[in-house]
Amino acid sequence: MNKPTFFFLLIFLTFLAVKAQECTVEEDPFTNQETVSYNYDYQTVFFQKKGERIFFEILFNYWGERNKEFEEKTEIQIKLENGTKLALKTIRKSLPKIEEQNSSTNLYGGFGSGIVISNAKKYTVYSFAFILTNEELKKLAESKIEIIRIPDTDAMEFVDISAKNKRSKKKIKAIYKGANCINEHL
Repeated sequence: MNKPTFFFLLIFLTFLAVKAQECTVEEDPFTNQETVSYNYDYQTVFFQKKGERIFFEILFNYWGERNKEFEEKTEIQIKLENGTKLALKTIRKSLPKIEEQNSSTNLYGGFGSGIVISNAKKYTVYSFAFILTNEELKKLAESKIEIIRIPDTDAMEFVDISAKNKRSKKKIKAIYKGANCINEHL
C-alpha cells in the first residue's frame, strides 16, 4: 500500500471512530470519580453517569424554522417494545437552533455536512436533557423502544417517532445501546 492511500485510510478510519458510538469509562482528574459516558453522533444521543447522577440528552429535529422555546419539565414519552411506558421531564429549557441541510442528504441528528447550497432546507434542532433514576435507566436498557412521543411546536400537539422510521432508527437504537452502556456500570 502506498503512503497516500495509507494516510487516506488512516484519516477515514479515525473519522469513523470519532463519529461512532462509544461507551467510555474514565476517571475525573479532579474528583477521582468514575465517569461513564456514551456518545452517539456528536451527542445526538448522550448518556453520562457520574457518581449517582445519570444524565441523558437527545437532539430532535423539526422541519422548518421554529421559534418555540420548550420550558423546563417538558415531557417526552417513551413506549418500549415490552409495553413499558416512561414519561421523562426535561431538566432545563430547550431553545431552538436553526440549521440548514442539503435536501439530498439524510437529515439525522441535527448535524449537516456543512455545505450550503441553493436547495438547502432549514430545520430546527432542540436538545432535551433529563436526569434519569436507576429504575428509568434499567427500563430503557431492558427493552428496545417502539415509539417516542415528543412535543410539537404547535400548542397542545405532539409528534410520534417510530423506531421503524428510516431517519430515526439509528437514533432510537443508540438510546438502547447507551442505556445498556450506563446500566452495566451501576
